[in-house]
Amino acid sequence: MLKLFSSLNVLEILRVGLSGLCFLLSFLAFWLIHLEQQRTGTPRRGILHAIYTFMGLNLLASGLVAASGYFLPPQQASASTSALAVDTYLVDHTSYLVDLTEWTPATLGPVIVTRSDYVEKVSNKQEDYILPYFTTGKSIDWKPLTDSAEQKFFIKNDPGTSGVHYDYHLFIGKQPAGYSQMVSNQFTFPTGFKNPDHEWWQASAAYPSKVISVVIRFPQDKPCKQVEVSKIAGIKAKEPITDNVPVRTDGGHVVTWVGLNVEGNSRIQFDWDW
Repeated sequence: MLKLFSSLNVLEILRVGLSGLCFLLSFLAFWLIHLEQQRTGTPRRGILHAIYTFMGLNLLASGLVAASGYFLPPQQASASTSALAVDTYLVDHTSYLVDLTEWTPATLGPVIVTRSDYVEKVSNKQEDYILPYFTTGKSIDWKPLTDSAEQKFFIKNDPGTSGVHYDYHLFIGKQPAGYSQMVSNQFTFPTGFKNPDHEWWQASAAYPSKVISVVIRFPQDKPCKQVEVSKIAGIKAKEPITDNVPVRTDGGHVVTWVGLNVEGNSRIQFDWDW
């Protein structure tokens, strides 16, 4: 665990502000739960109580992130987003938990991806928040985890492309500039990961994002042997990211990566051997 935190660029994450601090706290809470799960026997009640208290403080910190937008001076807010080309929406932070632990060679799944976004509307354009999804398998199952504005996940006809394509819509286009919302969803890929030796997965950044954090959990009997991360901007070719590499821990059973100031209409691709 100390090796993991030494590999993270903590100073750069904290430069983002409260959202960066919230990510680090949430990441630590994940590790506390993960380590307790690795113990044999019944989980210790005192440790669980301490973790719940810690998670409660994280929720309080997230509330401060949301409230800070109402008190931050306009000139300071614009300076914090100057590195990104922002049009309609700015994502303060996106977190992914990619759970491969139930995958088997026989079933080719399921793989469960939990995604959470803190979204801010920065203009008065009447455009909804839309995220694209696709799978090389048969389907994607969607489950909303937060009560929010009207939302929908539906398959779309996309001629000339491979795989099955979907759109996630968060209907907040009629909200005024300055509106913000936290939304969390679970996407299950029943048969989307078919290669038992080498696989890949993409984190979508449809809109400019200050922070994108990814945690990938691998099966107990099939850890990650090596992993590479690349960036795909629009329809351009894949470009390897060499100055911010993912970190493997717990014998390859957990992979983590954090990216800062990711421009919109791009994807972060993870390629691994397992």
